[in-house]
Amino acid sequence: MKPFSFTMGYEIKTTFGPVLKPTQFQLWDQNTRFSEFTPHEPLKFMNDALVGLHFKKMTLFKNTPEKEMQFINESLNNYCPYQTLFQSSSKKIKERFSSQKTSPTPESEEFEKQWFSFWNKNDFSNGINFNVFNELFNLITKFEEKTKKPLLYNCSFKFSDKLNEHLVSFYSFLFHLRTIVALDHNAHVEDSCFEALKCDSIADYLPKADFTTNDALIYWQFKKLSTPFVGHKDKDVRIEKLLVEPLQRAFDQYNHNACFLIDQLPVDYLSKHSNSELEEDLHSVQMDWLLGSSSGLLFRIREELYGLSHGYDQIFWTETSQLKAKKPTSLKICFEMDERFLTTKKAA
Repeated sequence: MKPFSFTMGYEIKTTFGPVLKPTQFQLWDQNTRFSEFTPHEPLKFMNDALVGLHFKKMTLFKNTPEKEMQFINESLNNYCPYQTLFQSSSKKIKERFSSQKTSPTPESEEFEKQWFSFWNKNDFSNGINFNVFNELFNLITKFEEKTKKPLLYNCSFKFSDKLNEHLVSFYSFLFHLRTIVALDHNAHVEDSCFEALKCDSIADYLPKADFTTNDALIYWQFKKLSTPFVGHKDKDVRIEKLLVEPLQRAFDQYNHNACFLIDQLPVDYLSKHSNSELEEDLHSVQMDWLLGSSSGLLFRIREELYGLSHGYDQIFWTETSQLKAKKPTSLKICFEMDERFLTTKKAA
């Protein structure tokens, strides 16, 4: 019996900028003759296929046959790394903070309703105009305001498995969309040593995590040493006003990531570790939060949505902001997959 085959073509429309800014994802018409498409050198790391497959999943498989939906889910389970990373990192968070019970909150449940309401009310059968994602960006911002805690290093809430799985798919779509833009940009630079763009699924969101760990250790020492001088009836007002409060403001201004990291962690967890143990563990905490928490997913998605709306050069590749603007173009991509091979042919 002939193996099931899945073929997909799409076009990424862009506007001018130092780095091209995607404006629209347009599916190819079903009548398009894929055999007439002249393939170039295949993309690396399945970027093209992952963008297409995640498009289908994040738009809730509307107008997708059952057999095709099963094939897409199986392909993503096997070849998309972010779902596996989320599950393994989420398990580490639970083990590390076993005393901190997390559960859906009224705010998170309301967010989930609004999130899926957006995807259900919009018709993405032919593609997406990325301007509509401004609504999702605002939804994330309002949710953060309602929780009265920053998303950064926040492990105090969790979403349902259904929403987490959808967020992983949406994030992967956005990230791999950016990798395709980077690949196209790098294909036209004169000096790849200095002008090539890089995508990093860790450093793009948590730059210099080791530095944050060191700053967090200093901040934790400050909090412990300052405790006897504040917060009780015999406190020395002069020390509090002239030393503790100015230092606290300085930490918040210049080491805000480190402050968020310490302030979001349970005190009993911080107190039971020595400085050497904390130094090693705080780095792992950052990675597990980013890859395995509901708030980490929202944080990454919000960063990608900001770049998609304002330009990738404004957040991920700021070193390119002074480059000459490139002319708008359309990136045309198609790929074919079947049950025997991951990809039989893919081109961009």
